[in-house]
Amino acid sequence: MHYVANQVLVHGVKCVSWNLSIGLTEKMPRGKQSGIAYGQKKQYGQSDTAQLIAIASYIRKKYKVKVKREAYLIFNINNKLLKIKEFVTKSDLNDCTVKNPDLTWIDKYGMWIIEVDGAVHDRKVEKTNKRNELFRSNNIKLVVVNLADCKELELDIYDYIDSEILRLIKNE
Repeated sequence: MHYVANQVLVHGVKCVSWNLSIGLTEKMPRGKQSGIAYGQKKQYGQSDTAQLIAIASYIRKKYKVKVKREAYLIFNINNKLLKIKEFVTKSDLNDCTVKNPDLTWIDKYGMWIIEVDGAVHDRKVEKTNKRNELFRSNNIKLVVVNLADCKELELDIYDYIDSEILRLIKNE
């Protein structure tokens, strides 16, 4: 077992997060090859991990909820939510749609999802719209943060998230 330290910046404060590595790569089909060497598409641009950690931390503190970054939503063939899991198996993929939203939590108002959309969503508009409709059709409260729109309109991401949460609660 190995522990791997990652440094991230959360609200301007350097934090260390620890990941547990238990040697699962040897058991994967790709072995020790990197994802890109195995055929995974290379991610261009900045990773949103640090930003998601900061947003999750903000939501936890302000709304006193348990926010999940690694949750998989499994929908049946009729696009109805079947279950929420922390990992998926091969059997979960049979005749099901699996979504991995950026942030998820459940409170007295129901299930919430925050999706932080970067530039890729401007090119894949149809897939993004289908994703949004899938969540909303299952009565999931969806907050979509479009980074380009926030930047262009000079909106603070946290103020925008708060306003969307309040709007969704009022429409309850």
